[in-house]
Amino acid sequence: MHNHLKKLRFIPVLFALALLSVSCAPAKQSNTAAGPAETKQAAAEQNGQTVTGNIKGISNLAKSISLEVGSGESAKSMLIRFDDKTKGMQDAIQGEPSVITYTMQGDTPYATEVKRKIATIPEGVSEIKTAELVALLEKDAKVFLVDSRPTARYKQAHLPGAHSIPQAKLEKEKAAVLPADTSVPLVFYCGGVTCPFSPASAAIARDLGYTNVFVYHEGEPEWTKAGLPAYSDDDFILNGNVVLLDVRAPQTAQNGRIKGTYNVPQDQLFEKLNDVARNAPLVLYGEQEPKGLVAELRDEGFKFVSLVKDGYEGWVKRGGAIEKGPIYNTEIRWVRQLGKGEVSLEDFRKVASGEDKSAIIVDARTKDEVAKLGRFKNTINIPLDEIPQRLNELPKDKKLYVHCATGARADMAYSELIKHGYDAKFLLLNIEDAACDCEIIRP
Repeated sequence: MHNHLKKLRFIPVLFALALLSVSCAPAKQSNTAAGPAETKQAAAEQNGQTVTGNIKGISNLAKSISLEVGSGESAKSMLIRFDDKTKGMQDAIQGEPSVITYTMQGDTPYATEVKRKIATIPEGVSEIKTAELVALLEKDAKVFLVDSRPTARYKQAHLPGAHSIPQAKLEKEKAAVLPADTSVPLVFYCGGVTCPFSPASAAIARDLGYTNVFVYHEGEPEWTKAGLPAYSDDDFILNGNVVLLDVRAPQTAQNGRIKGTYNVPQDQLFEKLNDVARNAPLVLYGEQEPKGLVAELRDEGFKFVSLVKDGYEGWVKRGGAIEKGPIYNTEIRWVRQLGKGEVSLEDFRKVASGEDKSAIIVDARTKDEVAKLGRFKNTINIPLDEIPQRLNELPKDKKLYVHCATGARADMAYSELIKHGYDAKFLLLNIEDAACDCEIIRP
């Protein structure tokens, strides 16, 4: 810049003025001028901010993403709007980490782009695919397979032969929890390509001097998607909130079965499971392992299907608790345990009926939904996307029970209210669900 100015001092004044007039002239118009939408998008891409977190919920009706930023007690929620021009919404997956670029419109963040945050495999570590891992496990008995997820996830379902070594534990105990032989194949896996635990664990093993380190990047989700078997921990089978299914003949089951079992022969299985929630964890066993049923049940929409390791015979050899005699568990019942922040149906009903006046209901649905389907009593209707701007309408001296059509927006609204200091809970229930037994005010 300064060199150009020095040269201009030696150019005749009129010529210099001519140069300046050319440089200040409007740029030549293209054949297709940018409209308001294109101009807005270009500005967003140029001036956008980025934030990384786990997507807690997505509402297409409210055009909103609930993002959890940080972890543990320091985690914060952020409600971000999106529209039809937001790039990458196909990569916005609930429960997965993402990087969101956004711009502020007033007090509201609007997403311009969403990208999955793919965990990077460290240098000196190889990636192994599903088919390769299957072949390796069959070929090499020395393979040391590590589940890097939190212990609770391992207990619910893990790959055959896997050892539970959460990444935090490996970071603390180092080689003490790994094989003494640094040349054995070490394979780390966790919850898929966005999960950071297995790459971080593999890096620790590499730095400890292990020379044959792999990351099964596709992880447990791809393993189960391929129809391959996963196993539940014995403690989870006995004490978890599961549907434990013995698929042997009734007479065989009467002679001995795992404690807490539903006995359902294979030819009756799908009929008996017809009314069971598809998010119920199913654990199956027979005399051995009914692996063929796992893929069929997943095809039927059941999200969590696992096996008892080595079937009933293996359970008995491990000294697991059994029971004998007549079978009284004939109708399968499963009630989902309340998660963090959820309100029970009974407590919600008391507020809706006016019996409990210490709380009010916040309806996070759109005005059109309320007008079409009606509302509960003692309700304030604030659509999810309007909650940040209408917080002053909500009392802080009462409990707030949030609901929507299915529970997804209610969960997202709950996070937003907690962030602002409200005593809130949310309900996972459809307003038309007869289980509520709540009076609905019709339009």
